[in-house]
Amino acid sequence: MIFNKPYLLLLVLLLSACTQSKKIVDVTPEQTQTESVASTDTDTDIVSKLNALPGVSVKKITLDHQNIHFTEAFELMIEQPVDHNDASKGSFNQKVYLSHSTETAPMVMYLSGYGASNNRYVTEPTVMFKANQIHVEHRYFNGSIPENPNWDYLTIEQSAADHHHIVELLKTIYAGPWLNTGISKGGQTTMYHRKFYPEDVEASVVYVAPLNLALEDERIYTFLDTVGGQECQKKMLTYQLELLMNRATAIPIFAQMSKDRGYVYDASVEAAFELSIFEYGFAFFQWNGNCNDLVTTGTTVKQKVEELFKIDAPGFFTSESNKSLYPFFHQSYVQMGMYGYQVDRFKGMTVEYPENFSNYRTFISEDINLTYDGSTHQEVKTWLDANGNDMMYIVGGLDPWSATSYTPSASTNAKKYKIVR
Repeated sequence: MIFNKPYLLLLVLLLSACTQSKKIVDVTPEQTQTESVASTDTDTDIVSKLNALPGVSVKKITLDHQNIHFTEAFELMIEQPVDHNDASKGSFNQKVYLSHSTETAPMVMYLSGYGASNNRYVTEPTVMFKANQIHVEHRYFNGSIPENPNWDYLTIEQSAADHHHIVELLKTIYAGPWLNTGISKGGQTTMYHRKFYPEDVEASVVYVAPLNLALEDERIYTFLDTVGGQECQKKMLTYQLELLMNRATAIPIFAQMSKDRGYVYDASVEAAFELSIFEYGFAFFQWNGNCNDLVTTGTTVKQKVEELFKIDAPGFFTSESNKSLYPFFHQSYVQMGMYGYQVDRFKGMTVEYPENFSNYRTFISEDINLTYDGSTHQEVKTWLDANGNDMMYIVGGLDPWSATSYTPSASTNAKKYKIVR
């Protein structure tokens, strides 16, 4: 998605308004190739400043961007306390990719919300303002995790404190205006950071970010029952029912396609098959949404199964996904909320899941028991309603997560835009 002129104008006005009262000081994915930091005539100053930051190790990395204004890039490992309220609990290193332009340029803080394996993604605001950019890996994802982690410290509050510490460090070098941004879970993380440390940045751009107000926010199910219109809903249900009616033929095809892709499931293949059909309704509108692409009754069972893999609904349930995405599922079932599946429409057609169910045990093993507390999301909403100024929200009109996206109150100057095909 590219900004058109109204969005561009609004974002320019947002950042311009924020900086008028502040003096600007004059001054996808394979592992990125790294090299040791060797000072040269052109980078000695920024390298020395980065190396002088306490608790920060620096590697210069390949500047892997074409026709972008950056001059050099670095991988930073920043020491963070496991518990920002008690340093005795230990520490870990958090990965941050820095793409450097000039110290006087604005800084865009891209909060991934997940892991970060390289520095290749460049945000729209970064390009628009010819800004510096940091790409921050979320705590407890990928390598940004302590040894023998205590998962009690994977919280909204602790991650916001991580991001505040990063800002404090890097603002000693980059004193221009800062903007934070993120997509999906990264958009949620952007809202959290802004709520707990509102002075860290001058403006925020939040993309397709839910703010669920319950463990299973019913607005998601209402949305899924109507999105795309009546004809699209009919085509979707017909497709799902035909797969279930032909399960004896479909499941062996599903098993072979899973094997071909190296997919291994914690659940049985039969359970993964049904889960993939349920998830397809959510994933289709999240990643495609064009009802003309829904398969018709004229296709073969094999073609119908292939559609599950084209949208990669089965990939959500593999053992590998469950392991790499566990921090997301943990956060979801402790603070952020998550959706389950409404099976009533398939009554009598399912075997493994005969009734509506939560996805809790789909993603959280039997030896782990988590307790949901939605109070932080309520606090975030209350703060945004009263104080969430200089923020822009962009959502997809067909994306199921838009059902629980935040809508700014009239008490702030924040704006929300819905992109509709």
